[in-house]
Amino acid sequence: MYVNKTLALSYLAGSEKIFNKLRLSFLDSYKNFNNDILSFYNSCKYEELYRYIHNIKGISLNLGSKQLYEDSVVLLEEFKKDVYNLSNIEKFLNTLNIVYKEL
Repeated sequence: MYVNKTLALSYLAGSEKIFNKLRLSFLDSYKNFNNDILSFYNSCKYEELYRYIHNIKGISLNLGSKQLYEDSVVLLEEFKKDVYNLSNIEKFLNTLNIVYKEL
């Protein structure tokens, strides 16, 4: 399980209403995440890729996904060093896919 609702609620003052609003917003905003991320990567749009993943990192703990947060941090640290390893991006995409399905 990649989504821990108890963790999410601890960040959201126990508010189910806020959690559900964030969940629905995330699902809508990132419904094309696989295509978006690979498009940024394939087009060498690394600044856009960085911002996209940074935004996901920012919401990941509020959605209760420590694993998604940690995978985001790893990628962002690599990007800061101008390292864009496709296998690590694919690992991130796998985690994101699982989180998306669990939500």
